[in-house]
Amino acid sequence: MGPWRGDRRLVNNLAPDEAADAPAIYGPERYERLAAVKKTYDPANTFRLNHNVAPAA
Repeated sequence: MGPWRGDRRLVNNLAPDEAADAPAIYGPERYERLAAVKKTYDPANTFRLNHNVAPAA
């Protein structure tokens, strides 16, 4: 299966120690986009328990 293996990971299947680094999980571009959306829709960071993306500053 090695030739078909990618560098992306499924967020729902991460171990707790892997899930601590959200920017590494999502990648820099996607993380910045998620942080911008979070700033608009969840500025108080209410939804922070799973693979937290902090709202953009």
